[in-house]
Amino acid sequence: MAERVRSVETDDSVPGREAEVRRREAANTERQERNRRTTVVAWQILLLSALLAGWWGASGRIVDRLFLSDPVSIARAFWRIVVDGSLWFHLRYTLAETFLGYVLGASSGLLAAVGTWIVPGAAPALRPLILLAYATPKIALAPLMILWFGIGIVPKVILAATFVFFVVYLNTMAGLGTVSGGLVNVVRVMGATPAAVFRKVVLPNAMPFVVAGLRITIPAALIGAIVAEFISSNRGVGYLINAASSRYRTADVFAGILGLLIVVLAMNAGVSALERWWLPWVPRERSPLG
Repeated sequence: MAERVRSVETDDSVPGREAEVRRREAANTERQERNRRTTVVAWQILLLSALLAGWWGASGRIVDRLFLSDPVSIARAFWRIVVDGSLWFHLRYTLAETFLGYVLGASSGLLAAVGTWIVPGAAPALRPLILLAYATPKIALAPLMILWFGIGIVPKVILAATFVFFVVYLNTMAGLGTVSGGLVNVVRVMGATPAAVFRKVVLPNAMPFVVAGLRITIPAALIGAIVAEFISSNRGVGYLINAASSRYRTADVFAGILGLLIVVLAMNAGVSALERWWLPWVPRERSPLG
């Protein structure tokens, strides 16, 4: 009888031991992930410090300061244009052009890709034209944009949108092309409407590719706006950089570039937050976004 009681107690304690093992494994996994992130951040700081130290050592010794400047002078120039307000004055125009161009290019790329996917036979018919337009150097379009639309904000927005449109379109088409036809047929047999099939099957499958396109086109939109500002503008960070370059103020040029890098990092962080919201089921280590 006592042996039977001990056996029952042992059997009852098995779920508790399994739960404890799972808790320990989860804690170990979390600790390993935390250590991995700490190691990555430490390496990033180390590499950045080595780059800045090498840059400071080479400036004025191996390369003339006129061409390279140095991190200390750039930091001082950046602080000066921040304090006197010139960076904020020019940055707001560049941000407006970049944001409008990004929204216009991304939305039109998504709508065009979905429309192409819905219409039978549209994808193979349009593919040569899309690839031909995508292969055209976008920078070469900048003078035409200025000629057609003047020197206001419109040509900057359109050029930025052009940089974004094709990447979002092609990424979305690639995502839509990976949808399993068998899965779609199964859902249709279960009575789902075409709209439900698209919303429940097609869109979730293509979303990682869509978000990847949205991420990699962030600097592209900024490049489009800056290129247009280089060619013809009297305001914007591109104008600020171009004016500093014409006066051989290399530190101011790098300071303007630093301001643009901060903007790109902030926009990338915003898209990363959207990724975590839109794609909670995609493991970060397997995500195509890195």
